[in-house]
Amino acid sequence: MGKRKLKSKGSEEKSTEQFRAVINNSTTLSMYNEKRRSVCVVRKNLAKDYDIEVDASEAPILNKISENPQPFESSMANLNILEEEVFPLIDAFKIVFGEEKELRLRSIKLAVGGSNTDYVSIREKDLIKYDVKPTLSGLKNFIQENKESFVGFLDSEYVSEEGNVIYLKCEKRDVSDDIYSIKIKILASMQQRGYFLQQEHKYYGLQLFIIIESRKPNNNKLLEFLKELGIDWELIFLRRRLAIHDWTEIECQANQDNLKSYLRVKYDTLNYFDINNMIRLILRNELPFNVADKMGSLLSKMKSERSFQLKEKKTYDGMNYEESFQNRSNIRRANYEDPVQSVDEYSLTLKKAEIAAAAKIACAYLGVPHQIEFDKDISDAEILKYQHELTNF
Repeated sequence: MGKRKLKSKGSEEKSTEQFRAVINNSTTLSMYNEKRRSVCVVRKNLAKDYDIEVDASEAPILNKISENPQPFESSMANLNILEEEVFPLIDAFKIVFGEEKELRLRSIKLAVGGSNTDYVSIREKDLIKYDVKPTLSGLKNFIQENKESFVGFLDSEYVSEEGNVIYLKCEKRDVSDDIYSIKIKILASMQQRGYFLQQEHKYYGLQLFIIIESRKPNNNKLLEFLKELGIDWELIFLRRRLAIHDWTEIECQANQDNLKSYLRVKYDTLNYFDINNMIRLILRNELPFNVADKMGSLLSKMKSERSFQLKEKKTYDGMNYEESFQNRSNIRRANYEDPVQSVDEYSLTLKKAEIAAAAKIACAYLGVPHQIEFDKDISDAEILKYQHELTNF
């Protein structure tokens, strides 16, 4: 296996997190995470199971008259899409968020008539005239009560800037304290037409999108809703985390430079001499990656505490007892909040006895049976002293 080097501290990039998971042959889940916002997008490819009728539209004339451009094709989708793919979402939504919650209907155009060559269209605004609630539940009830009158549903919007033809759009804002909105869309992308022509031999490829915008990606209500949709988000997250951890472990075990880079990036208080002394001890005793990681965590905490103690000592020198006692809490808070503190931590260098003590504790903590060999100039009493100090963190 080729040796790939992990990114060092200087090359580390800070960006939004994105990942994609393929659930099955037609469904994918994508997550876009920022600091205070997370967007989850579930996409289902409807082109595999449903056909769509396409005809020429009146766009050559209408686009010269209307300010809103129209697509040059008129397309009709089967009502089975609503009945089998969209309406079941109502139950999932209400189970998780409550019976009183409703997805508001924003856009749809229904075809009423005898066939796809004999119909008239009605829009969401026309439904209100028939005392239909402008919600997804209201649409469901209306279609069920008048099913024989409907032929299908048509393209209702054309967003020329995006190249998207919208067939259905509904949403609910302020769903809960942590979920900002849930949107449901059925659309066909003009940009992806070539793909569907090649893969599905269909001129239009309809797709169902469920977009969930929340405060954080691991919100309980979000996980519950995804489970109601048949998506085990927790399993996806576990598989992803284990895959990343396994890859890191394999690369660090295979190449000591990768292990150095990993420790330098994750524990930025450890300096050049700390990491070199750790690597020497790890290689000499053939310690596994999880022990090295635990050592880094213990030693990083030790350096932080040492740095804090030195700052306190310098601050209290020259003060009387009463002054130092009154200022202790403020100084401690300032030290912890000071972004430059890591520079002081970095300048301290760990003793070899401290590193040996961390190795012993890490092996004991992780249940790794190992007799640690260390340099002869390190005394057992010194190691025991630092072991006791480390176990108190």
